Amino acid sequence: MKFNTYSLFLLFVCVLALTGCQRDDICPATEDTTPLLIIRFYDIDETDEPKSPQNLGIRAEGFEEYVSIRNENNRDQTIVFERFTGDSLAIPLKTDADVTKFGFTLNNNLASQEPSALKNTDSITFSYGRNEEYINRACAFKVNYVGLKAINEAGEDGSWIQDIQVETTNVEDQNQAHVSIFF
Repeated sequence: MKFNTYSLFLLFVCVLALTGCQRDDICPATEDTTPLLIIRFYDIDETDEPKSPQNLGIRAEGFEEYVSIRNENNRDQTIVFERFTGDSLAIPLKTDADVTKFGFTLNNNLASQEPSALKNTDSITFSYGRNEEYINRACAFKVNYVGLKAINEAGEDGSWIQDIQVETTNVEDQNQAHVSIFF
């Protein structure tokens, strides 16, 4: 008799656990969520040629840490933009404000003491409107950015960014570059 009571209790707990989770309690990785801002870098002299800035460091205004994002290919890995070298990158915009300001530091290599490799920081202010879109219970809301504008401010050490072009004013996906930076 004791065995039957224990078995019924265990069966009840299992049924409760299985029915407690619903399919939409977990946001699938394939679901479109708030998009990152895609930036491509180009050579100022050959505007069709992608160019990689060397040892690029990116910090959001008011933060000591470098910008970091989760790697889409390996969700357990984080990409930190401290000494990034590549011709394109994706960074997050604020979802709770209409302005995000980043410091882009060229030659962010602390070990290098060469005069030609001195750090050079420009600030870029991105302004935009926000449209929230409800996805579902598990994923909640996503924010689409509309009316994107970018303003470059040279630092004390001069400007390394020569021109900024906003390619797409509405940031709704991550399929193409939204901003082009020429240097």
